[in-house]
Amino acid sequence: MIGFAQKCVFLLLAMVLIGLAWTTPGHGQTSDDNAIDQGADRAIANSLADLPSGQLKPLAASSFVDQSGTIAADAIAAQTFTFSQSPFAIPRPPGALWLKFQAHNPHTDDKLWGISFMETVMDDVTLFQDQGGKLVQISRDGRTVPKAQSDNDRLQTAVSFRIEPGGQETYYVRLSGTYAPAVTPVISSVRLLSNWSSTFSAISALMLGFCIIMTIFTLILFRQIHPRFYQFYAAYLIGMFFVTFLYDGWPHIIFGSTISTVQWRPLVELASGLVMLANIQYCRILLTIDTDPRQRKQAVFHWLTGLGVIATIWAMVDPFDWGTPVSILFIINPFVLLYVAGRKMFDGVKQAVPVFASLLALTIGLFSSLYFFKFPVSVTATSSTFELIMMRPITLSYTSSTILEAIFMMAAISIMINAMQRHRNAAVTEAVRLRDKIDISQKQPAPEQTAVEVVGDTLDALHASSLDKTLSAPAGQGFLERATQAVIENISQRGFGAGALASALGVTEKTLGRRLKKAQGLTPAAFIRSIRLSYARDLILLRQFDTITAIANASGFSSVGHFAKLYRQEFRTTPSEALKSLRNEV
Repeated sequence: MIGFAQKCVFLLLAMVLIGLAWTTPGHGQTSDDNAIDQGADRAIANSLADLPSGQLKPLAASSFVDQSGTIAADAIAAQTFTFSQSPFAIPRPPGALWLKFQAHNPHTDDKLWGISFMETVMDDVTLFQDQGGKLVQISRDGRTVPKAQSDNDRLQTAVSFRIEPGGQETYYVRLSGTYAPAVTPVISSVRLLSNWSSTFSAISALMLGFCIIMTIFTLILFRQIHPRFYQFYAAYLIGMFFVTFLYDGWPHIIFGSTISTVQWRPLVELASGLVMLANIQYCRILLTIDTDPRQRKQAVFHWLTGLGVIATIWAMVDPFDWGTPVSILFIINPFVLLYVAGRKMFDGVKQAVPVFASLLALTIGLFSSLYFFKFPVSVTATSSTFELIMMRPITLSYTSSTILEAIFMMAAISIMINAMQRHRNAAVTEAVRLRDKIDISQKQPAPEQTAVEVVGDTLDALHASSLDKTLSAPAGQGFLERATQAVIENISQRGFGAGALASALGVTEKTLGRRLKKAQGLTPAAFIRSIRLSYARDLILLRQFDTITAIANASGFSSVGHFAKLYRQEFRTTPSEALKSLRNEV
């Protein structure tokens, strides 16, 4: 216990140090070390080429930081602006960043240009034009701006202005509220800006749709399995959905929400923490399910879980405005889990292979996202939407790594469940086969009867079955074994009836009915029902499931009530009573 506590303290201290190192000199005026060509305010006019697909350039501007956010537009022109190349450090709300720039239209027709940001989402962006020494608001957008007052209905924040032929104007932009510590403004033709915003929205919507579809698919596909095998995976997908939904600003587009990034941040951090903790838990289940409970070494999972809870609470409060602890653990966790999955893979655990591939994709994607968040790619002039997306690799790396991770993890869960299903079917089939042998042996002379009865009593206690029907001959026994095996192999298929069984055995329904009637005195439907009930009882005795609904589904019954009624008629006890009795004995 002492060693475990020491490890926790050590990692917490490491997180604090990394957090301090992670913090940028942002949330304030750009420092001299980070400014490029910093100096007095320079009047550099921004201009765009007249290309068919439009053009985008980094915005050349001077900046001023209003730490309190109280300086009005009428007084901003009197402030001292400093020229520097982007990105521009932005203070936390209620502070604001002011940008001053000039735009020149060398063309012979009016041009509609826009101002946006590589960080895509802002709380409030207001564009002013200097008209005879007076600032006039001409455009506004942001997630805290009501739709009636916004000039943009797209997911990506942007403001636009129209400039006359040969004109050169001076503009001011006031911006506040974003998750990033610095912003990279760009000037673009409205057409290219629209295509860029549509592509960004499509990628974000793809991520949301993927999370919804995979969650539904998971709940449908694995509904017959114990909840622990899919509940954490579903929680992971749901957490990813809410992280993307909130971070990208969908509440503003869909519901007209005016909640700021500061207000959304605790929920975003909570959803991120849920993603991290769910990832740890389903990796724990997948990588230790085949291990003897007494030999499972789960301290590393408990360690990561405890730190994850602490980091999530810390990130939601974050009183010191350090680097996000959840982001730090997002890097640490996959590396640790990747190592554990690698060890399990070499130990021969089949599902460890896709788990390893899943964590490798997640590790590469998250590391790339956080790296480019800290060290953004330089923005250059372009007329291509694809190049714009590549200049902001965070979006692609995050989305692609998450999708690949989820697909590989689905494969790991499927491999594990298929293996468990095969083992379960083999165990039940063997139990039925042994019971049939005992029934035949009970006809043997008395000297052998005593030994057989001892074995029979033992099996009755462990694997009681309803197949206590006397077989008439060895030939009938072989046919019944094949029929029993066919039913068990299709046990979860609710539509598996007499026709399907006859087809599986290569006989007609009439022949099937005649042979079953002769061997056991049962109709095909009664025979299949008997196998299903026997299978259900074996699942209870083997403790494969914890709920009656799961047992009924796994045994091929569509109605839990009908299953319970038949079970009581066959075994003179309800399945819930049998399950409860077994739990009390344990």
